[in-house]
Amino acid sequence: MNLLNISEAAKLLGISPSTLRRMESDGIVEKYGLKVIYTPGGQRRYMFDEIQQLYTQQGFSGQLGFGQYPVLLIRDFTLAFTDPNSKLTIQLNGQIEATKQMLETAVAKGVPVIFTKTIYDPTQAFSLLWGQKFSSLQVLDRNGVWVKIHPDLAEFTYDMVNATVYINDFFRSPLEEFLNQRGIDTIILAGTTTSGSIRATAVEALQRGYHVIIPKEAVGDRSESLHSSTLLDLNARYADVLKLEEVLKYLKTINKNKNQAQL
Repeated sequence: MNLLNISEAAKLLGISPSTLRRMESDGIVEKYGLKVIYTPGGQRRYMFDEIQQLYTQQGFSGQLGFGQYPVLLIRDFTLAFTDPNSKLTIQLNGQIEATKQMLETAVAKGVPVIFTKTIYDPTQAFSLLWGQKFSSLQVLDRNGVWVKIHPDLAEFTYDMVNATVYINDFFRSPLEEFLNQRGIDTIILAGTTTSGSIRATAVEALQRGYHVIIPKEAVGDRSESLHSSTLLDLNARYADVLKLEEVLKYLKTINKNKNQAQL
């Protein structure tokens, strides 16, 4: 059973935790048809599946579908986020392998592949502030070991490697120019974190008119509940969250010569 805490459930419903609490009566939030589950410590929990069903009933979670000209965009599968000796490390269960499978297929089919890595640059106002808020980021020196690509993914030749101080891959980067030059209409997102850069980039990509595809086995976060609730919300509003096998099946249909004709 996948349970959300009150803050996570309220965020998905677009209300405050205090409002959600006030709406409860006898263990039921009648307006939304949600049952409240109490932990032994008396904390409220809400069923992920019930909120997912609610989204569907209210007209969310339609399908964007795939376009014709995809790109594989990978964010932050660097040593900083994957090495157990790093303060930023995240428990990743298969995400690197899933991404490697997509890379192998994408390269074989002539699909462009991009790697974006977060760096820390205190000369940039945003980076300085973000480093104050999230001090562990300060180890992400542009030329340091922690921003090196994970060994299993470093063997590939990327069409672009982008270093950024920003959360959103598009902001003040050459990404959109690269995509426009190649006629890209579909962005397949992999990487970390689901609730941070993946979410921010997915929302921005949709706003710029791209089909956004997120293979759920290829993204990760520090909190499993936050990871799950973010994927639910992304699938409801901004992206298609799909199984890896569906994405691989799509990539295998790409005509290599046709795709390269966009260059």
